Amino acid sequence: MATLGAVSDHLPEALRALHADAATARPGGRTARIGEAVMAATLDELSEVGYAALRIEAVAARAGVNKTTIYRRWGNKAGLVATALIERQAEAVPAPDTGDLRQDVLTLLTLVRDALKTPWFSILMREVGPRTGQGGGVGDVLDKLWPERLRSSRVIFERAIARGDLSPDADPDFLIEAMSGPLYFRLLIDRPLDDDFLEKATDLFLDGARASST
Repeated sequence: MATLGAVSDHLPEALRALHADAATARPGGRTARIGEAVMAATLDELSEVGYAALRIEAVAARAGVNKTTIYRRWGNKAGLVATALIERQAEAVPAPDTGDLRQDVLTLLTLVRDALKTPWFSILMREVGPRTGQGGGVGDVLDKLWPERLRSSRVIFERAIARGDLSPDADPDFLIEAMSGPLYFRLLIDRPLDDDFLEKATDLFLDGARASST
């Protein structure tokens, strides 16, 4: 697992503040061990009960820490879960750098597909629903998670623009949304995300991206 200090450097400002004391922890020290135990306990609890039913007291008991430690470092349930998801995604879905745009896109879509299959992400997506009080606050988690996911993935298109594979006017953020949208729709309608689908989605996306760059 990546150290909390290393991952913290890439968190949005609001979440980085929640990691203020963990980020300066000595690698392998007590603070780092506590942080890693809490992150693991959070994802285990999320996988078992979902976000709405997750309780900080249960996470604390699973991690073997006092609940006040969690409140002090991560503020609330949304901050705790979002931080755990961002750290895990940073490990599971790194931005590929193969030097070839098609291979980068296909590799990233494959990593995203595999991440979508994890118990903690699957259960979270099932709880998304409308942004109402019935949503159990899961929208607060996604509001923290998506900007970081976009920030860490846009680099594959920034590199492609620098190489001349895409127009300098290409919008990396829009390209990420256009690239990943089919996967989330496929997940929504419960259709298989097999390798053949990823290959076809990659080629269709790149045809459009390159056509709009000419």
